[in-house]
Amino acid sequence: MNETINNPAIIAAQKAQRKINEAIDAGDSFRLEAGAGAGKTYSLVAALKRLIEKQGPDLVQAGQQVACITYTEVARNEIAQEIEDHPAILVNTIHGFSWGFLRQFQKALRELVLEMDDRKEKIEQGGGVGSKPVDYDLGFFGVDTNRVTLSHDDIPAMMARLLQNKKFQLMFAQQFPVIFIDEYQDTHRQFMEAITNHFLTPATGPLVGLFGDHWQTIYRSEYELAEYPIKQIPKGSNFRSAPAIVKVLNKLRPELRQAVPDPNAKGEARFFHTNGYTGRRTNDAHSKEDLPPDLARRTREDLMQRLQGEGWDLSSTKVLMLTHNVLAAEQGYPKLAKIYSGRNEQFAKKEDPVIKFFAEAVEPICEAYCASRYGDMFRAFGTNPTITQHSDKISWRRDLDTLQRLRTKGTVGQVIDHLKATGRPLPPDRVMRREEELNTLNGAPIPDDAPALRRYDSLRNISYGEVIELVKFVENQTAFATQHSVKGAQFENVLVVLGGGWNHYNWPQLLELIETNALTAKNTKGFYRARNLFYVSISRPITRLAVLATQTMPDHALKAINRLFGSDNVEELPISRN
Repeated sequence: MNETINNPAIIAAQKAQRKINEAIDAGDSFRLEAGAGAGKTYSLVAALKRLIEKQGPDLVQAGQQVACITYTEVARNEIAQEIEDHPAILVNTIHGFSWGFLRQFQKALRELVLEMDDRKEKIEQGGGVGSKPVDYDLGFFGVDTNRVTLSHDDIPAMMARLLQNKKFQLMFAQQFPVIFIDEYQDTHRQFMEAITNHFLTPATGPLVGLFGDHWQTIYRSEYELAEYPIKQIPKGSNFRSAPAIVKVLNKLRPELRQAVPDPNAKGEARFFHTNGYTGRRTNDAHSKEDLPPDLARRTREDLMQRLQGEGWDLSSTKVLMLTHNVLAAEQGYPKLAKIYSGRNEQFAKKEDPVIKFFAEAVEPICEAYCASRYGDMFRAFGTNPTITQHSDKISWRRDLDTLQRLRTKGTVGQVIDHLKATGRPLPPDRVMRREEELNTLNGAPIPDDAPALRRYDSLRNISYGEVIELVKFVENQTAFATQHSVKGAQFENVLVVLGGGWNHYNWPQLLELIETNALTAKNTKGFYRARNLFYVSISRPITRLAVLATQTMPDHALKAINRLFGSDNVEELPISRN
C-alpha cells in the first residue's frame, strides 16, 4: 500500500484502469491513449481478465467471444499467454481475425471478388469465379479451375466491405459483443472506418475498446489524431524511462504528461549537434546539410567511445538510425535491403517467411554444427535424427558440409534448392509455395500484382552471405537498429542519430516547427510523420538517452533542442575536416 501511495506512476495507471473498468461495466466504448512506456498491454490484459471474471462463463455458454485484434503475431502470442488462451477470448491479428469471420460466407466472398474491377482480366483467364471456393493464401490473388485465392491485402479490405451489409453487421455483433483493438493507430484504415461508421458513430453493436497511441503512428499515412465518438482515457504513467528522459517527453508532449515511479532515479538525456562543422555537406535528393558519410560515421563512433568513457555500457546500448540502407551498407546486406526497400520491417520483424526460416532454422543449425553442438543442432531441426548406421552419419555430414559451403559462396536460391533436395532442414510450406508459384509461371513474367513473389525471385539471386549479415541484425547481434524497427522495444541506453537518408524525414525542419508551430498545408503531414518517429526513438531508453544530429540545425531548431533537453544537456561537437 505504501509503495503505491509513493509511486506516482502506479497512481496514474490505477486511475486509467478505473476509467476503463467503469466504461466496460457501463457498456461504453472507449479509447485508451497510452504514451510510450505507459504499460498499454498491461491495461489491455487487465481489461480482458476483468471480462473473463465477470462475463467469461456466460460468453462461453452463449457461443460468443471477446475479439482482441492485434497488430503482430508477437503481440498475439504475448496476450494469449497472459490470459491462458481462455475460450471466451479470441486473440488474433487483423488478417487472422478477419479471415476467420469471412471464410464462413463463401457466396458473399464470391460476390465481392466479382466486384473487383482491377481483377477482371485475371478472373476471366482463370475461368471465372462460378461456385469455386474462396481461400486465403499468403501468395497473390489468383483464380484457377479449383479455387479463388485472395492476397494478403485483400483480407481487411474485404472485411470492411462485408460490414457495410446490415445482415453481416448483426451477425458480427452477435458473435463478438466486445472488440478490443490493440495498436488501433496502425490498424488497417478501411477496417477502422467500418468499425467507426457502423458501430461507434451510431453507438450500436459491440462495445469497442481501442488501445494505442496516435503519437506512435509510424507505419500508416494518417499521422494525426483520428476522431472517434467514444470516451477518451489517457494513461499518464511511464514505467520505462528515467525521469531525465521522461522530462524531455513531457516537454515534447505536454498534453499527456507522464509520471515516473521514482522521481529521483538516475539517468540522462543529452543532445549533440554538429553545427560548428564548416566543411562540405551533403546536397542530394535524400540528404541535405548532412556530414559526408565517412565523417558522419567517424563522428558517431567517436561519440560512442566518449560516452563509454563517461560510463555508458556499449554492450547494452542500441544505436538507432533512420534507414536500413545506411545500416545495410555498413553491415553487409545492401542488395537485400534494396529488394525490401519500403518494406524493411518485413525482415526486421521476421514477418517475411523466408527471412524467418533462415533466422530461426538455417542459421541456428549451421552455428551449432560448426561448434560441434549436435544436441543443439538437432533441437533446432525440431526432430530426432534418423541415424541407424554409419552411412547415415556420412549422409548428414555431406549435406551439412555442402550447406556450409553454399552459405559462404552460393546464392540464396542455391541454398534453398539444396535444402529442398536434402530436407536438412526442409523449407516450410510458405517458402515451398513461393517455389511452386515461380515454377507454375514456367519462366513467364511475374504478374504486376504479385510484389511478394517478385521480391522472392530477386532474393534467390543475391549472395547468401548477405543473409548471414542480416540475421545478425535481425537477431539483435549488433548494436544497430532502424528507428522504425524498435517500436515497442526498450533498451538500457540509446543513441539516436538524426541524419539524412530519406526525404520523408526532415529532422531540422521538425525541430524548427516544434519551436515555431508554423504548420502549413504543405508541411503538416511531414511534421507529424517525423514527430512520431522522433517520439518513438527517444522514448526507447531506460536509463540513458543521447541524440546526435549530423545535419545542420537552424536557429529555431536549436531553441527547441535547448528547451526540450535543457541548455546544460546540449553540446556542439568539435569536428575537423581531417
